[in-house]
Amino acid sequence: MKFDNVRAITSNFLLLAVTICSALPKDIAEDVESLDGPPFLADLRDQCRNTTGDDRTFNELKEHVSTDLPKCFMAHVNIDQLKTDTSKLDEQEKKKLFEKICDQINESVTCLTPVKAKLKPCLDEEDVKIMEQVVATVPEALSMACINSGALLQKFTEPAYRSCAMELPPMIEECTSELPDSMESLPFSQYAEKQCGAIYSMRDCFVRRIKECGATGYMDFFILFYRKLLALTPCK
Repeated sequence: MKFDNVRAITSNFLLLAVTICSALPKDIAEDVESLDGPPFLADLRDQCRNTTGDDRTFNELKEHVSTDLPKCFMAHVNIDQLKTDTSKLDEQEKKKLFEKICDQINESVTCLTPVKAKLKPCLDEEDVKIMEQVVATVPEALSMACINSGALLQKFTEPAYRSCAMELPPMIEECTSELPDSMESLPFSQYAEKQCGAIYSMRDCFVRRIKECGATGYMDFFILFYRKLLALTPCK
C-alpha cells in the first residue's frame, strides 16, 4: 500500500512543529521519543517493509532519528542557552538570546540531510517529491519562526504551545481520517473535485482544531505546508 501522500505532508508539519518546540528549554531526547507513537509512523514502517522487503531500513531510520539526529542538533545548538529561564530576562535580553538560538537552529538544518538519505529507500517517486518539498520548506518555516528576533519562537516557550504540540498527533489523525481511500494511491497531479474538496475539509479541520488548542502560531506553519500541498495538485 502506498504511503498516504496527504498524511506525509501533515506528518512533516507535526515533526517540524514538535522539533521546534523541543528546541526550547526542555529535554530534546524526551520529545523525540514522544514521536514514536503516532500512527503515521506505523504507515511508514509498512511502506518501508513493502518497498525494501524487511524492517531493516525503517529500524535504521528510527534509530537515527532517536539517537543521531538529536546529537547532530545538539552539536549545532548551545544547549545551555536553550535551557535559559526566559522569565528572568528583560525584553532586550530575550531578543538577543532568541537571535542567537535562531542562528544556531538554522545551522542545524544540515542534520536533515542524512534523514533524507535514510528515508529515500522507503519511498516511491511520488513520495520522494513530497519529501523534497517538505525539506525545502524547513528553512522557510524556521525563518518565519525567527522573524522579529524570534517573536514566534518565543511563543513556543509558553505552556499553551507545549500543550498544543502534544495534541498534534491526534489532531492529524482526526483531520485526515475522512480523506477518501482513493487519495492513497492517486498521484497529486490527478486530483479532481472530490479530492480537492477533501483537502479543503482537512484544512478547515486543522484551522478549527489549532484555534481550539489556543496556539494560533502553529497556524502559520500549517498554512505554509498546506500551500506546498496545493502546489502539487490542480486544486486552488
